[in-house]
Amino acid sequence: METNTKVKKKILRIVLTLTAILLLKALFALSNRFSDFYFHRWYSWSSAAFRQITGIVPFSVGDVIYAAWIVTAVFFLLNVCYKLIRLAWAEVGLLALKGIHSLLQLYLAFLILWGFNYERNTLLSDTGIVTGAINTQQLYHLSDTLVQLVNAEKAKLGDTTGVTQTDLSDTAVFHKAITAYEAAALKWPALRYKRPSIKPALFGEWLNYIGTTGYLNPFTNEAQVNTTTPAVLHPFITCHEIAHQLGYAPEEEANFVGYLAATSIPDSRFRYAANFDMFLYSVRQLAYKDTTLARTVWSKAVPGVKADYKAIIKFYEQYSGKIEDYSAQMYDKYLKANKQEKGIRSYGEVTGWLVAYFGIKE
Repeated sequence: METNTKVKKKILRIVLTLTAILLLKALFALSNRFSDFYFHRWYSWSSAAFRQITGIVPFSVGDVIYAAWIVTAVFFLLNVCYKLIRLAWAEVGLLALKGIHSLLQLYLAFLILWGFNYERNTLLSDTGIVTGAINTQQLYHLSDTLVQLVNAEKAKLGDTTGVTQTDLSDTAVFHKAITAYEAAALKWPALRYKRPSIKPALFGEWLNYIGTTGYLNPFTNEAQVNTTTPAVLHPFITCHEIAHQLGYAPEEEANFVGYLAATSIPDSRFRYAANFDMFLYSVRQLAYKDTTLARTVWSKAVPGVKADYKAIIKFYEQYSGKIEDYSAQMYDKYLKANKQEKGIRSYGEVTGWLVAYFGIKE
């Protein structure tokens, strides 16, 4: 009798949580006033509050929470297995309901704290840059523009033949990224970044197995940077993750905002990292359409740019395997579930914004 009562209560809680999720989704779909309140009032306030709190702590609070959840999940599954062995079906059913309710609660928290930013569509008004469909010729001109910028910044770094070296510590990169957003905000006020909270990922080495260079923790609003990756990547990774903190959830938008910030300061380490990353995206997108043009552009890169690319490939070769393949598939599905129809390839869609930014005509 007691178990039946618990089951009924848990089902009621599941229904209430699911109703809250559906109600919020409906409000976003039907009310512009509600979505504006979320983006410009609620998220702006709540994200800054979380960063204010987590920014005080020197390590990643979010990673500790994730670790605790993983341990909890392991014990939960062991408990389920134990109940199954004992054929305690009523208790197994109750545990299953508890698990479903916990997942729904996490999803609701995800939506409220950050997830609804996938519904955001303010980059046009925030930057004044109008984008649209691009053709192969525009993509070629973009790639050609970026390879020239990459080559120029590589020369400023003092070595056009070898792998890029950096004298910036991770802490210095984080501080410089904050400065970059301060500079970008002078031109684009929407990019003002308040109460910074940027952390090295605690499990960076493990993240390399799934190809993760950085991520935003939606529950603590910490920007996590995998500092075990090649240092040449760190400036742009940091700027990209800060863009997510500002509420630019789609990956192509975070890439573009990160690019605007990283290139807003004269530091060639940041400018090179941003142009290098965008060059790789653009030439890869070009290769999908015309491999000959892509090879032509790639041949213009100075040896040092190619050396950096080879060094990154070599770095990830030691971590490649089925885990990366499975994680890529899961992340692809996650992005598609959040209205990014091209999944992982959404990152490369930044080329449309860059074409508009550089004013490349048809």
